[in-house]
Amino acid sequence: MRRARADWNELVASFRTSDAERVYPLRATLKQVTRETVLLIDRLLDGKGWSRADQAALKEIACQTAEALLHANPDDLEIRDVFDRHSPMTFQESKREEIEDLKQHAKEYMGIDLDDADIESEEDLVEHIYEHMKNDEARERERSAERRKSRGQKRAEASAKTAKQLLREIYRKLASAVHPDREADAARRAEKNELMQQINRAYATNDLLTLLEAQLRLELIDPNHASKLSREKLQQFNRLLSEQLEAMKTELRSIQDAFRIDHGLPQGSAIDARSLHLVSKQRSRELRAHIDQQKGFLEVLANKSATKRWLKSLRRFDDDDGEY
Repeated sequence: MRRARADWNELVASFRTSDAERVYPLRATLKQVTRETVLLIDRLLDGKGWSRADQAALKEIACQTAEALLHANPDDLEIRDVFDRHSPMTFQESKREEIEDLKQHAKEYMGIDLDDADIESEEDLVEHIYEHMKNDEARERERSAERRKSRGQKRAEASAKTAKQLLREIYRKLASAVHPDREADAARRAEKNELMQQINRAYATNDLLTLLEAQLRLELIDPNHASKLSREKLQQFNRLLSEQLEAMKTELRSIQDAFRIDHGLPQGSAIDARSLHLVSKQRSRELRAHIDQQKGFLEVLANKSATKRWLKSLRRFDDDDGEY
C-alpha cells in the first residue's frame, strides 16, 4: 500500500509539472488579454459619441470582467479602480453584500448562524460553514454510535484499547533505545534525532508498521520475532496492521476522488499517465479557445464602428429574448 501511495504521489507530481508547463503560460496569456479588454473599455468610456445604452452595456461588460479578475487577484488596484468607477458600488461594498447574502443563505437553508462570526472573505465564510458542518457531523456520529453500540462493539473497543497499550509498549522500548540525548557522537545524535521524530509521528498516527520497521532497524527484535509472540499478541499485531492497511486504502481513495472532482474526471474512472495527459490537453484546448475569443473581442473594441454594430446586435438579441 505504501508503494501504491508512492506511485500515486509520483504520478500526480509528474502531472502537475507537465500541466504547469503547458497550462500556466496559457492562463497568464488569458489573464493578460482579459485585463487589456477591461482597460480598453475603460478608455472607450472616456471618449464621446456613445449613446446611453452603449455606455450602460460597456460599463456592465467592464464591471463583470473586472470582477472576475478581482476574484482571482483582489490586489490588482488598476482593475479595482475601473470597477469602482463604473459600478454602482465599489468592489469592497460588493464583496460585503455578497458575503451578507451568503451568510443569510447559510442561515435560511443550512441552519448555520454566522451573524457573530468574523468573516472578511468568501474563504472565511466557507471555512466557518465547513467547521459547523464538521462539528454537526461529529456530534451525529457520536449519537449514532452510542445508539448502535452493542456488546460486540464494546469488546472491539476493549481490544482496541489493548492494541493501543501494545503500541505504547513498542514505543517506549524504541524511545529508550533511540533517545538522542544519550548519544555522545554528534553525527549519531543527529541521526537518532531524525529517527526519534519518525517514531513520534508513527506513534501519534498508530502506525504499527513503521514502529516494527524501526525495531528491526535498531535490532531490538530479530526477523523471526513473530514466531516467538503469543497468539494473543499476534492477533493484536494482525488486527492493527489490517486496520492500518484499510485506513491507508480509504485515505488514498478519498484523495483520488477529490482529484477526480477537481479535474473534472468521472467518479471511479482510471487515473493514469494517459488519462492525465488527456486532461492537460483538454485544458490547453479550452484555454486557447478562450484566448482566441478574447482576442477577437479586443479587435472589435479597437474599432469604434465595429463596437457600435456589435452593441446594436447585442441589444437586438436581448430584445428577442435570446442569450448572447
